Amino acid sequence: MANIFSTSVSGLLAFQRALTTTSHNISNVNTDGYSRQRVEFGARPATDTGAGFIGTGVNTNTVQRLVDQNREVALRNALSEHARHGVLAEFTGRIDNLLADKQAGLSPELQGFFNALQDLANDPASSSAREVLLSQAESLTSRFQLLNRRLDDLSAENNNRIRTELEQINQHADNIARLNREIVVAQGRTGQPPNDLLDQRGLELKKLSELVGTSVVPQDDDQVSVFIGNGQTLVSGGRASRLSVQPNTFDPAMQEVVLQGGSRTVRVTGSLSGGSLGGLLELRSQVLDPTRNELGRIATSVATAINSQHRLGRNLEGEIGLDFFSVAGPQVLPRSSNSGTITGSPDVAVDPATIGELTGSDYRMSYDGAQWTLTRLVDEQEFTLAPGATLTVDGMTISEGSLSDAQAGDIFLIRPTRQAAANIDVALTRPGQIAAGSPVTAGELLVNGQPVNHGDASIGQLEVGGIDNLPLPGDVRLVYDPDEGGYVAYDAADDMLGVLPYDPAADNSGRSYPDSAAVPAQLEGLRFQLSGRPEAGDTLVIGNSTDNQGDNTNALALAGFADRAFMEGGNATIQETYSGLVGRVGTQTLRANANVEAQKTLLRQAEAAREELSGVNLEEEAANLLRYQQAFQASAQVVTVANTMFQTILDAVQR
Repeated sequence: MANIFSTSVSGLLAFQRALTTTSHNISNVNTDGYSRQRVEFGARPATDTGAGFIGTGVNTNTVQRLVDQNREVALRNALSEHARHGVLAEFTGRIDNLLADKQAGLSPELQGFFNALQDLANDPASSSAREVLLSQAESLTSRFQLLNRRLDDLSAENNNRIRTELEQINQHADNIARLNREIVVAQGRTGQPPNDLLDQRGLELKKLSELVGTSVVPQDDDQVSVFIGNGQTLVSGGRASRLSVQPNTFDPAMQEVVLQGGSRTVRVTGSLSGGSLGGLLELRSQVLDPTRNELGRIATSVATAINSQHRLGRNLEGEIGLDFFSVAGPQVLPRSSNSGTITGSPDVAVDPATIGELTGSDYRMSYDGAQWTLTRLVDEQEFTLAPGATLTVDGMTISEGSLSDAQAGDIFLIRPTRQAAANIDVALTRPGQIAAGSPVTAGELLVNGQPVNHGDASIGQLEVGGIDNLPLPGDVRLVYDPDEGGYVAYDAADDMLGVLPYDPAADNSGRSYPDSAAVPAQLEGLRFQLSGRPEAGDTLVIGNSTDNQGDNTNALALAGFADRAFMEGGNATIQETYSGLVGRVGTQTLRANANVEAQKTLLRQAEAAREELSGVNLEEEAANLLRYQQAFQASAQVVTVANTMFQTILDAVQR
């Protein structure tokens, strides 16, 4: 009787535990991170009776947590990538809306500015046209500043999000470390896996993966180690490291992510990927900073090109033109850990002559003890700067400047355009300062207001290429002398300056100067075209302009920058360059949105794969509940039978 009673009681206990486990599953059907549990049964050792082995009942070996680690890893990876692309899609979309907006973007202001220049060229004497031009210029600079402020706001929001993400990551890391300790204690006490604690840790790992890409490595004692970046340890057993921010070694306003473990601090900004934190860092390095640089490049190019041309004109006050715009120059930042002996900083300036080669990249200038090396960070191309030399590269001129006592390992960060959009402004204060006219004029020799030449010689397309020799000390006369083979140039004192070769028969279509022939010193910086068939003695005159009202020569040249392809190495106009920036950000936005949709599909698949194994199916649990209930009732019936048999024997003995 004892055997049958013990056997039936083991069944009662086993099915009671199975019913309890099934009830636990049903109760947690909506619990996030819960994994379905199942009681694993095992037969007790049989008893040898001599007539065969008789079973002794059932044992509850363990309560198994139904989890596939491969599916868990796939889900964590899908969560991480979905969060990363979600952040990129959110922010790039906002930047795209800002730049491409037909009212708030830069294009309408650029168009308005060049339209105002064209209106001035059409009526250079108009005071209202000059007022409108100054107003449009102020609107243009204000739009640059506005766009830059919006990008700065996004950058500040990005920094705040990074700090918030780090706080959450640290909290999850602490929870994982705590659960590691509790799991070791619970398993050591019972010898069985603490399923609910394991589920809690699994949920913490998933939440952590949404914030940053992780690599989870199980340990022999059922603890896990969590690694981020390039293998940096975030959690090791029961200990968690901490992530925090520190100022960038070049720019204190830029935050760098560091990992603090014990007394050691490691910068991990460049190695972190995945999760919303990885998306925020990628956004900063791949979208925000490049966009700010590109906007600054456009501001620098517009200001430099317009200033260069404006300084070649003559204003209503009879003076050579001043700078039209003021704009911040390249930013040069020393590394905070540079040697204590180094003083000064390199001289970096935008080169107006090669402004079309200016890029949106930042540069690193490092010293190896003998010479400086300039590295373009966008593609890691290097340029060498010899001591005492000047390097002209990518629209900049760079020299050692006031640098002295540099040591090997000293580094500077150069940002050619980062501050330009924020600091561009209109330098002119009065309409009369607009240099719409040319400082020089050219034409036939006139006597008493009448031309005296006999041929049809003409001089045209006069352009000022520099102001070093302006104003001219006096009129320069070009007298055609066939015996000299061209025009003989004389100054105001009738001193001969030189000869400009010209053959009427060969050059009737027009010949531009300067060309391969030498140009007299007083004419250097001027470009003009000679044409026609002059006769001996025919004279052309180049002199200082006295027309302060009706001359539109320089205004036309300024307005021509709207259609002049002087950017991107001479391959794009200003509007085309800005459109290219808008297009790049738009492409990044489309790609981010497409990636989000793709990751949604992958995430759903990963979640479905996990739920297929680990999720609670109420229909299945209901069937199990009925099955275990019937088994429990059957075991109880066996107990009743055993009790009846036992009572029968007792009654027989008593008789």
